[in-house]
Amino acid sequence: MTKSVSILPAISSALGSTFHGSPVKFASPNLLELAELYRSTNTDPWELTSHDYWWRTIDNFSIGPEFRSSLERLARQDAGSNGGRTLSFLVDQGVAQMAINLLPFFQHLVIKCGELGVLLAMRFPADNPTAWAGERSDVRRRQIVAHGKSEIVVIKHYPAHTIDPQHTVSVTGAGDSLVGAVLAALVQNQSAFNTPELLDGVIELGQSAAIETLRSPFAVSPSLSL
Repeated sequence: MTKSVSILPAISSALGSTFHGSPVKFASPNLLELAELYRSTNTDPWELTSHDYWWRTIDNFSIGPEFRSSLERLARQDAGSNGGRTLSFLVDQGVAQMAINLLPFFQHLVIKCGELGVLLAMRFPADNPTAWAGERSDVRRRQIVAHGKSEIVVIKHYPAHTIDPQHTVSVTGAGDSLVGAVLAALVQNQSAFNTPELLDGVIELGQSAAIETLRSPFAVSPSLSL
């Protein structure tokens, strides 16, 4: 988890009184790394959540009761895994809260949740409209959208792909394969996250890559290529 916070010195250096946007465009922590990032940004020596930039940005998100109500409904949804679990971890473990609190520093968080799927937390400036400007919260589509003062905040969940346990050779590298596929898709289309349909395809690609590695004895399946 130490490597997950190695970016914080650079983020701290980037923040200034007139800073806008996110210092880091994309990050892909797992749940443990997300928690460590959140803890470290709130404590010495960084205390990044005490910075005026963080307060201004969170205020611009305008997260209100409707967002929280939608999140609670989403948390009651089935996670889509074979274990019959719900998405209660989003609220009970504070995962959604931690992700939102980190969005001032990371524009797009692709959070690897293992058998519970993939959770995205994203922010988009309202003065640079994307397709998300026309989207609304829809628990059936596993997405929550907050239209703030100058930001649009999106939380979206993707259930994990199912795989027969007998076909799982090794879990090593599955998360890295997912992230690598997502990054490869972003290299080909840097604005892919700006459109819900394109985003769905990117995450689908990443999850398919993870499945290929789960079926392989190698850390990255040899079948993966551009």
